[in-house]
Amino acid sequence: MTDILADAIDIHVHTAPDLIERNLTDLELARAAVDAGMQGVVVKSHVVPTVGRVDLVNDAVGEEVLHGGIALNGAVGGLNIDAAETALKLGAKVVWLPTAWSANHARQWREAGTSRFVGQRIPGPSEELTVARNGEVTERVAEIIDFVGSYDATLGTGHASAAETEAVVAACADAGVRVIVNHPFFRVVNLSVDEQRRLAEMGAILEYCAYSVRSTEGHTVERVADAVNKIGVESCLLATDLGQRDNPPIEGFREFARGVREAGVSEEDLWTLVAENPARALGLSP
Repeated sequence: MTDILADAIDIHVHTAPDLIERNLTDLELARAAVDAGMQGVVVKSHVVPTVGRVDLVNDAVGEEVLHGGIALNGAVGGLNIDAAETALKLGAKVVWLPTAWSANHARQWREAGTSRFVGQRIPGPSEELTVARNGEVTERVAEIIDFVGSYDATLGTGHASAAETEAVVAACADAGVRVIVNHPFFRVVNLSVDEQRRLAEMGAILEYCAYSVRSTEGHTVERVADAVNKIGVESCLLATDLGQRDNPPIEGFREFARGVREAGVSEEDLWTLVAENPARALGLSP
């Protein structure tokens, strides 16, 4: 029987080295992905670029299985065009807009009295990063979108608010740049299905993650399957956002995919969600 992960791509996995303990190192992840017959994995860090280090790992395993990117949080200077361009020149597949340093995430964490997120400091009100105002992306974000497009890479919306995410997707549509809405059901992002459908109609791909199911109260694989069927499989993909100490990403991806299949997504659509659409979202399709 063919493994459900054969030729699959997980576009969102966290590894060591990092500021917190992770389940696998880059090298261990690459070997596990190759053993599972996967086409690829995108390694994400909230604090450092993952380009470069994935190239060394690919050389070590003899396959181009890992891909890298950069998240524009405080550790790389925030919405830093030079950092983004450098990562893109080094081969970044994804540039993620701020996660914990986004105004949306930072405000929620400060209100909850939490000072750190996966090891990184939560910024104060004067430091938090806003990506859009009054329905328009900021000038800096517009420049970053243009850079992403010029290198045929993909933009991730990070942990932006609903209004900011819509402005980012609209700007990407205008610029002809691929855009992924990261874990729309994750408790920090928390987009309604109607909001997600509107973003899909604008050209975005919705990224449904296993970790969101595990960490967000009331979220289930049934909710993911329902969203896929309502929004349309052509605008969705499955990923994990796993790699936490007790969350192995390869096994977690297999379990998540099976759960979504059992929750009401057809076998044909599941293939689209784990292989075809991730490849298209990353510009890896022919």
